[in-house]
Amino acid sequence: MVEHDFDEWYRLYHRDVFAYIGYQVRARQDVEDIAQEVFVRVLVGADRFQGLAAPKTWILAIARRAVADWYRTKRLKNLFSLTEVHDIASDELSLYERAERSAKEDALREALLKLKKDDRDVVVLRMIHEFSTEETAAIFGWTSAKTRTKLHRALKKLQEMLGGDPLFEQMARKAAEEGVSMR
Repeated sequence: MVEHDFDEWYRLYHRDVFAYIGYQVRARQDVEDIAQEVFVRVLVGADRFQGLAAPKTWILAIARRAVADWYRTKRLKNLFSLTEVHDIASDELSLYERAERSAKEDALREALLKLKKDDRDVVVLRMIHEFSTEETAAIFGWTSAKTRTKLHRALKKLQEMLGGDPLFEQMARKAAEEGVSMR
C-alpha cells in the first residue's frame, strides 16, 4: 500500500469509524483514542489487506476489534451511547420537540443496551449506518443469511421492548423494505 492509499482511506472512512466507535463508547476522548488506534492498525496492517472485502469493510472490522479490545482492557461493560441519530441541536426544533426526541432516543438507547453486543452491533451497522447485508456480514465474518437472521431476531427483541415507539417503527419499516420480516 502506498501512503496515498492510507490518506485516501482516512479521508473516506474516518467519519464512519468515529461514528461506529461513538455508538459503542460514551466519552469523546475515548472515541478519539480508539479511532487513532484503528488507523494505526490500518497503517501497520495495510500490507495484509488483500482486497477480498472493500477497504471500508476491512477498516470497520478493525474498529470493531479495537472497541472490543478497549472494553477488555478497561473492564467496562454496558457503556454504549448513540451519537445523535437526528440533529437535535437544530434551531428549528422547539424545546418541547427536542425533549420529546431526546426521550425517544433515550428509550432506544436503553433498549439497545439490553441487547447482546452482536445483536446491538448488527442493528447499528444495518439500520443506523445503513451498511448492506454483505458489508455487515464481512465485518462480522458471517454469511449474509446469518446476518439477516441476527438482524431479524435483534429487531424482534427491540419490538418487544419498544412496541409502538416511532423510532423503532421507522427502523422496522426500513428493515421491511430490505426484506427483513418482523414476523
